[in-house]
Amino acid sequence: MAIDTLWYTRCPAPTAASIAIRQGWLAQEFAGDGIEVRSLASSADKEVQLSHYRHSQPNSFRFGGYVPPLISRARGAELKVIGISWHDRVHGFFALPGSGIRELADLKGKRLAVPRRVHDDVDWWRASVLGGIQAWTSSGALSAGDVELVEVLIEREYIADARTGSQAGQSLWGAVSQFAVQREEVAALYRGEVDAIYADGALSAILRATTGAVLVAALAGNEDDQSGFGTPCVLTVSNGLLKQRPDLVARWVRRLLDAKAWALDNLDATHRLFAQETGLPEDLLQLGYSSRLASQTDLSLAPNRIALLRSKYQHLLDIGALAETFDFDDFIDPQPLAQALALRECRPS
Repeated sequence: MAIDTLWYTRCPAPTAASIAIRQGWLAQEFAGDGIEVRSLASSADKEVQLSHYRHSQPNSFRFGGYVPPLISRARGAELKVIGISWHDRVHGFFALPGSGIRELADLKGKRLAVPRRVHDDVDWWRASVLGGIQAWTSSGALSAGDVELVEVLIEREYIADARTGSQAGQSLWGAVSQFAVQREEVAALYRGEVDAIYADGALSAILRATTGAVLVAALAGNEDDQSGFGTPCVLTVSNGLLKQRPDLVARWVRRLLDAKAWALDNLDATHRLFAQETGLPEDLLQLGYSSRLASQTDLSLAPNRIALLRSKYQHLLDIGALAETFDFDDFIDPQPLAQALALRECRPS
């Protein structure tokens, strides 16, 4: 069957996909093949949009958080991981100014928010929060019994904050979706129902800027530290597309690999693009991320990145978020990345 459309979606994160899509490289790459490159946001069909979480749209790529791909694979979705990125971001627990909570020890006996979306079958933020709590308690600084976990129930679906449109490079997720993620948790914090909440990346920058919240317990999550904690961004592809047209997949990955050199050569433009992508004012970018983002726009299957994703798989199993186990090693296919690197070697300068 001929392929006339390649679909994509990405999370609002600073990745190679942010650059390649907004620069129009992917549309240019396949124009000569008569293949249209479309964002899920260009469809008004909710089921198509929900492929961002379920990876159900045929011939599609997704670059973003690790929770939906792992949950989707456990539910039988046919997809493969073909690359992982790891950028520095702030991770930790925040309390309001005036709360008297200033450091980790002050959280003993306090209440931590754990959000739960009652109408979402892929509750990625809940899993992220529980992952942060697990990383913190496993450090030995405080035990799980030292804090009370308070569920914050949220009726609103994630997809309710998505946006649609046919503009080039359109994403499902913009500033509204970013500011909305922790709306109910912040409300619970202000009402005094909880004492602290977890946040990371752009969400932590939004939280600090809008509430003056104080980071009272930071988690080390950079690629060059030894904590074993972090937040991988995962590139996945429909397995049917990979089987039928591995050449198209390799070309897609090759264009993503062009992003790092462009980012390093265009630092100011990269920071502006990433601010736009994450829904942040540009001067808040470094509240959520490090200054070395441009150099972290790479894509690899390095052993430490695979180990990080494996630890997330285990965590989702531990909290009951996965329907069943699956062969994690088979979930990762190194061939597209290897073929993309070979294409780059052969490309005329």
